[in-house]
Amino acid sequence: MKVRRFLVRSGNIRGQEATIEDLQEIRHMRQVLRLGIGDPVVLFDGSGKEYQATIIQCTPQKIILNVSRELSGIATESHLRIILGMSVLRPNPFEWLIRKATELGAAEIVPFYSSRAVPRWENSEREARQTRWQKIAAEAAKQCRRTKVPPIHSPLPFREALAVSYGDAGKIFLWEKGESGSLAKVLRPFPETIYALVGPEGGFSELEALQAQEAGFRSVHLGPRILRAETAGIVIMSLLQFIWGDLD
Repeated sequence: MKVRRFLVRSGNIRGQEATIEDLQEIRHMRQVLRLGIGDPVVLFDGSGKEYQATIIQCTPQKIILNVSRELSGIATESHLRIILGMSVLRPNPFEWLIRKATELGAAEIVPFYSSRAVPRWENSEREARQTRWQKIAAEAAKQCRRTKVPPIHSPLPFREALAVSYGDAGKIFLWEKGESGSLAKVLRPFPETIYALVGPEGGFSELEALQAQEAGFRSVHLGPRILRAETAGIVIMSLLQFIWGDLD
């Protein structure tokens, strides 16, 4: 029998008892997976911990589990911390990107508005989209056996995205007019954290490229072909994990 994994925030794990109160998750567990009292599951708290548990109470409003032990399985989090700064795209490609970047080990995703991106949203719509993005990242983390769920930030103006600080992180941005040297040459010495910016369909404007360079970002390009924005995001994630991360 396949043991299913479920996200339970650390605040809902108290000693040997854990509670799932997300109604959509409960419906999935009860009606789709047909789980019930006595069934074993694996819980992860999104911050790196994973537990063996058993369902002890199962109602349409709440599932209560007995936590038997903390697991110490195969490490699924990359030692390379990649922060992916991504221009906001149309909903379908952007949500696809969030799923795939999570699978590839993104530590955080920072959406931003750029001059060629979709229009900015009002506060209520921005909050609703961020909530949906975070749920997509959690679902992707559950599926690919990650123990951490990458935070998806609220969209920022491009200037503010440039100013987000990650200490001594290596900083790059993808630009078709960027440097032709390899990533290994652009990012020296060996980085522990990388903050990579990917522009919208149509790429960064000349002004945005200048602003990024003034903020300390090095420009790189991904070869002679023009990639879709969501493709470029996944390619740079894959390359960084291959060169310095856990895909080597």
